[in-house]
Amino acid sequence: MSDLFFYPVALLAALAIIAGAALPGRDRLACGSVSGAGTNYQNVEVVGDDLCRMVAAGQSDIDRVMAGEEISSLIITAGAGMLGDRPERNPHFRLAADLEQQFAGRRVRVTVEAKPTQPRGALAFEMNYSAGQEGNSGWQLFNLTPEYRPYSFVWNVPPREGTEQAIDYLSIRPIVPEGTRGVEIRSVRFERLPD
Repeated sequence: MSDLFFYPVALLAALAIIAGAALPGRDRLACGSVSGAGTNYQNVEVVGDDLCRMVAAGQSDIDRVMAGEEISSLIITAGAGMLGDRPERNPHFRLAADLEQQFAGRRVRVTVEAKPTQPRGALAFEMNYSAGQEGNSGWQLFNLTPEYRPYSFVWNVPPREGTEQAIDYLSIRPIVPEGTRGVEIRSVRFERLPD
């Protein structure tokens, strides 16, 4: 092979390798709204790398706990007086339009597997399912035990008025009477219950 051909080909190969390694999003998780992705809407689970879909809103922090290359849980921490009452201004999962449509006018059970963080773990946490302007479940309070345990509530999601989609959220926050407290979340499940 002549030098006139070899060096340009070698240069192009090297540039392709460098560009492939530097492409944005190459190893990035697909973190966005929680969706049923056209599957069984009776049971939608957010676990593992899908936990990256939680958004830290308000004055809160979210840390990922990794087990090798996969997310095993999320730690939500906040300081006393740093979170407001509106669900979307607290740490939350936003639900995609397909779940909003499937859950509208239906009873939905929300189950979160949680425990206090170590150290400075919360003694309790709250959840709130919000259907935007249509209403919300109110803050549901749960006392935590030292080990992971499922915590559930059922809410009748209101039907949608008109054709516009609302923005649905599931907000989760630690109860923080003083200082900083945290709650660790291992999974979230949405179950569309029969009428």
